[in-house]
Amino acid sequence: MLCRRTLISLGILQFWSNWIAPALAQQTFFPSAVPLAVRTPTFSCWLDTRNGSNPMSTWPQFWNDQHVLGWAGYIKVDGMAYHWLGQPIPGNASTWLATTVTPTRTILTVQAGPMRLNVTFLSPIEPGDWARQSFPFSYVYLDGKATDGQSHSIQLYSDISGEWVTNDFGTGIQWSSSQTSNTVFHQVGSTTPTNAFKDMAEDAIAYHAISSVQPNLVSVVGTDQALRSQFTAAGEGFTLTADLAGNVGNVRGNDGKFPVLAHALNLGTTDTITTVAWAVGVVRDPILTFAGVPRRAYYWSQHGTVSDAIDAFMTDFPAARARAIALDQKILQDAAAVSPEYADLVSLATRQAMAGMEITLSTLPDGSFNMSDVKAFMKDVGNSQRVNPTEAIYAALPAFMYLDANITGALLEPLLEYQGSSSYSNSYAAPDLGTPFPSVPGNPGNNVMYGVENSGNMLILVLAHAQSSGDGSLIGKYYDLLKRWGDYLISNALIPGQQTPADARDTGLAQTHGNITNLALKGIIAIQAMAEISQVMGQTADEQKYETAAKSLMQSWINLTSVSGQLRWTYGASTFGLMYNLLADKLLKLNVVPASIYTTEASILSNNPPQQAFGIALSSDSNSNTRSDWTLFSAAAADNHTRDLLISGVHNHASSNLTGGAFPTLYNVQTGQGPGVGASPNGFASPAQGAMFSVFALNVANKTVVVPSPAGSAPPASSSGVPSAKSNAGAIAGGVVGGVAVLLLLGGVAIFLRRRRGQRDRNDGLEAPRPYQAPPNMVAVFGDSSLAPTSPSSNSNHVPPSRAPGAGLSFASPKAALMSGVPGSLGPESMSPPASSHQPSSSGVGSSVSRGTDELRSEMERLRYEVEQLRATQGVPQEAPPGYD
Repeated sequence: MLCRRTLISLGILQFWSNWIAPALAQQTFFPSAVPLAVRTPTFSCWLDTRNGSNPMSTWPQFWNDQHVLGWAGYIKVDGMAYHWLGQPIPGNASTWLATTVTPTRTILTVQAGPMRLNVTFLSPIEPGDWARQSFPFSYVYLDGKATDGQSHSIQLYSDISGEWVTNDFGTGIQWSSSQTSNTVFHQVGSTTPTNAFKDMAEDAIAYHAISSVQPNLVSVVGTDQALRSQFTAAGEGFTLTADLAGNVGNVRGNDGKFPVLAHALNLGTTDTITTVAWAVGVVRDPILTFAGVPRRAYYWSQHGTVSDAIDAFMTDFPAARARAIALDQKILQDAAAVSPEYADLVSLATRQAMAGMEITLSTLPDGSFNMSDVKAFMKDVGNSQRVNPTEAIYAALPAFMYLDANITGALLEPLLEYQGSSSYSNSYAAPDLGTPFPSVPGNPGNNVMYGVENSGNMLILVLAHAQSSGDGSLIGKYYDLLKRWGDYLISNALIPGQQTPADARDTGLAQTHGNITNLALKGIIAIQAMAEISQVMGQTADEQKYETAAKSLMQSWINLTSVSGQLRWTYGASTFGLMYNLLADKLLKLNVVPASIYTTEASILSNNPPQQAFGIALSSDSNSNTRSDWTLFSAAAADNHTRDLLISGVHNHASSNLTGGAFPTLYNVQTGQGPGVGASPNGFASPAQGAMFSVFALNVANKTVVVPSPAGSAPPASSSGVPSAKSNAGAIAGGVVGGVAVLLLLGGVAIFLRRRRGQRDRNDGLEAPRPYQAPPNMVAVFGDSSLAPTSPSSNSNHVPPSRAPGAGLSFASPKAALMSGVPGSLGPESMSPPASSHQPSSSGVGSSVSRGTDELRSEMERLRYEVEQLRATQGVPQEAPPGYD
């Protein structure tokens, strides 16, 4: 139970965020569309706000701006009805006053007669809690205050239509209503569901819910014309009567009427509305089938029925709102250290980035969930139907690093599993898992034109996940596959020939020619990432091979690219562009790119390309088109002046509401126009906008990477669970092997130290290969506990499980991470701004000792593992040798 002081603090915080802040702040950010309910690729509802039109007279739209989502809201004041959402008839439109966008909320401040309302759309973001994060529901809640100081008769109404479950007005639908001890909800779905769809889900069930603990609550399913007319009829109060016979019909009947799912309540006479909340959700089950196995959303592991899940969601509303406000404050406080414009971009991008995927589990033969098999699946929203596109995951990486690093691993797992199977034989990485979402056929085809792009993306992503989460399970499990891609890049990265980056898929970017230097740069950085991956595995020879190759190729790249103070975008041509792949070198702290390259690139971007109204073109040969995600990558890799210049251009476009679309990635820097509404690709609502977190991601501290022991290395046990008994001879043999093991460990340490000393002597005066190291004050916690949740209640924090059972790293809770003072950690306790937007790297004697200690620890772990393997293959018990009489 919350203590009294906490409740008072939350009350003050809510009062400030709902009333004082909107009144004091003057709106300066005017996006073309604002997010209302944005949780998954198929549950993404936006409000069109272009051209300064009154958002109170606009129907919400699906993310593609091609399909209306019927969602109406009314308030009735002293018998006069005003709508606060949609364009329903009858009723008067409320007067729009302001729109506030935070990372988790969109707040519409409106005037309805004598009542001023804040209508808040909250799409929860739950870092570290995959049960809550995967539940596809959003809140809308309303607070109000009379501006004339008088009390008034108040009634409220909200409904949604069958348009939420299909793209076709003629689709047959069926509906029903349910009531639990805490909640009343309606549901609607297609009578002929199919998982073959493009954007709008045709196999979903939409829900509209409200807490049953409400005064004078009426919940009914009827036609839009009947129910809305009944509610808005002149006079105080209302009566709602269903006019539908049965529970089956079409989205829009032959009579032009839409079946709607409505909840209304009478608040009586008052001058204050103290938070009335509804919930809307779009559920698909199963989400998809991967490798022949149907996969369900993660939240089903915590709830037996959808009724239970909706009950928990509605009951959790006060706490969910408090968590959302705390997360908003944390993100916006960090963003304020950069600029107000940056805060706007991050606010608009957060829900979009987190809604581009589904977090799933497989089930065991007995129907229970396999908690060690967590996989996430991203749709290339706004661009294609592709599943887990590597370039989109790469672009969204900064948001995942900042919010929940484990999500990156969950997205990579299915890509790695597929390419590590017999179904895939190419020497380079695949671009995705196939198309169309939600089908996941895999992509075994000839994609060599994107070989460098995708292989580079995968190696960078795998190392970024390990460093930001501390979980090395993917590295340990797929090391040989990663080496295959590293070897491919050594042969192909520097001169990629006619290979192209993923940007070639974009309409109008003209990135179809060969030998793009930014693509070569990604490949070289990825080779150095492979060296770091080898270091984590204790594979010294591999580490030296990849590090030597990366340094050699980097020098060749500089010689070919850097000409007369310019960085060529294409070998042999006088073109220039956004070298956005420089960010990977900084994010991973590889230092393979010399500082002079960053300085040169910043100078080019600050001085040479003309700054257009909406920023800088991707390259001088891109037809004046650009991408906001790659622009923010470039911004984060630049000095502060160049960073702010690039951010300003993207902000200008995001705030220009003359063109439509849900925060698109792709547009023309001169006109702001994209390829056009409905065109593919258009970049609308893409999760790639997680790139807006690029500046934040630089301050996410690395964690010590732990690679779990391989399965089967545990000591043998009897059926009773007690280590099996052996004869004295076996025990003595165990003692001998144990003694040999100690000698091996001591000898190995001596050899390691001697080798280190010799290496320092040989490298005296030279730049030594950079060893893998954890940053200061970071502690790895070792243990034998699994990371799988231990059946928490539906309202507890659920820690995402490791990708491999029995992992040796214990994850701290979000609060524990906060209390440790880790930069970039999330939660209400972490409110202090970062000391600097660019943290200096550690150096000096302390750093040298730390590096040596880390290397020694890594070598000891490797030797210990080898001894354990020797014992296991010889059938020798792990227990200590027997004593002697």
